[in-house]
Amino acid sequence: MKTNYTKKRLKEIVSVSVKHGLKGGINNPSQLREALEELGPTFIKIGQILSTRPDILSKEYILELQRLQDDVKPEKFEMVKNAIESELNNPLEENFAIFEEEPIASASLSQVHYAELKTGEKVVVKVQRPNAKKMMMADIDILRKLAPFINLTPTGSAMDAKEVIEELAAATKKELDFINEAKNTKCFREKNKDVKFILCPKIYEDYCTEKIIVMDYIEGIKIDNIDKLKEEGYDLKDLATKLTYNYFKQIFEDGFFHADPHPGNIFLCGRKIGYIDFGLMGVLDDNLRKKFNEFLEAVANRDVNLMTKSVMKIGQKRGPVDRSRLYEDIEIIYDQYIEESIQDYDLPQIIEEIFKVCKDNNIYMPKDITLLVKGLMTIQGLIAKLDSEINIMDIALPYVKEHITNEKLKDLNSIETLRSLYEIIKSNLILSSKIIELIEQIKAGNLRTQIEFKESEEASNELNKMVNRLIFGMIVAGLVVSSSIVINANVGLKIYGISAFGLIGYLGAAIAGFWLLISIIKSGKL
Repeated sequence: MKTNYTKKRLKEIVSVSVKHGLKGGINNPSQLREALEELGPTFIKIGQILSTRPDILSKEYILELQRLQDDVKPEKFEMVKNAIESELNNPLEENFAIFEEEPIASASLSQVHYAELKTGEKVVVKVQRPNAKKMMMADIDILRKLAPFINLTPTGSAMDAKEVIEELAAATKKELDFINEAKNTKCFREKNKDVKFILCPKIYEDYCTEKIIVMDYIEGIKIDNIDKLKEEGYDLKDLATKLTYNYFKQIFEDGFFHADPHPGNIFLCGRKIGYIDFGLMGVLDDNLRKKFNEFLEAVANRDVNLMTKSVMKIGQKRGPVDRSRLYEDIEIIYDQYIEESIQDYDLPQIIEEIFKVCKDNNIYMPKDITLLVKGLMTIQGLIAKLDSEINIMDIALPYVKEHITNEKLKDLNSIETLRSLYEIIKSNLILSSKIIELIEQIKAGNLRTQIEFKESEEASNELNKMVNRLIFGMIVAGLVVSSSIVINANVGLKIYGISAFGLIGYLGAAIAGFWLLISIIKSGKL
């Protein structure tokens, strides 16, 4: 059976590829889209996955593949009913008080039905289409065989067909495993539970399998329905700010972000922003997040040299890299775009240029970074619809700076702070005692030196004053440094949210410094 399907499907793929001019490689975005649509649901899904990869395809292909329609004819209800009963080992009526036969959404791999549990909760039931996994994996196996003959990437892509197919296979397996989606949803819900304006559906684990997922029904206004949002009295600028702020939280704090935040996956429910569909998530491990944070720190500080170093750390080298050329290319992009307002630049174009620079310099970006870029591109589009005047950098850069500072101080506890304070004071006291010892040796005439001191009380007093001021100045400097450490660590008693010990230290340093300055001025030897 499998052999017959493979032979028949192989002929169909070759025929459609030749028909749309793909035999010699991909050279036309619209022809690629048309070929994928003609080859059916599994190839539409492959195209949608490719549309999230600006490192593989250029802007023209990305935009064309985003047009792929995933609104396919639903399965007959009897087949859906049988699939659910088979997975849950119970009649449908035993699990659900209400189950709508007509789906509220129908896609290439699954369809979604409204239902109510016996306990009264309103839920949606996402059901995988029968044989969807087998057919899709069979199609990918066929593509593996065809890779040497029909290239899947445009001329000049950083990846060859074999690499693309293996990444597609991995992404497809994840999307076809609803247990994985359920885990993603729970994880996202947990990480955002303290964000008052974010809503995430609850997962009902007793009803979830590899092919079925049951979660809360979220009813609301799609985030790009601007007229409806205005009619309901939403503050669009506030929504844009919250959406951006939370997405940066997902990236920089959680290292776990929604990789497909298009308008169909974000709703306004009451006064909360609700996310759905967690099949595709981006993950930045601690190491990759640290490297990416370094890059963003460089952006925040306008440090092109650090940007260049960061790009080289993040990316994987696939050949010799000319660092000077990379520096110049990054500097050109940064200078051209970083100061512009959101409505004045084309983010997909910028992203394409960044990936082109990396590719031209033999650097390939990891998959999770490309998912991040795709997510940022999508969020950027939503923000522009909500408020075209807002500048994403006005929100991003202060957030990044604050996050980086917190990251550097997050492991600094009270004991470490006091220890640092003690070491600073100790160092100052040791240095001060050494200077005093030096003075005593000079006064006693025990210091060997080629300088001849006059036995003069006046000279000795002047020397004492000079050294005392030096010591006093060092103590003031020590107070400033130690107070800064205490305030950054934010420990102990607080006044208006600021460490009281740090404020007292600053105050003491200010008074002492002012007194020292007055004494120097009075001496007439400023």
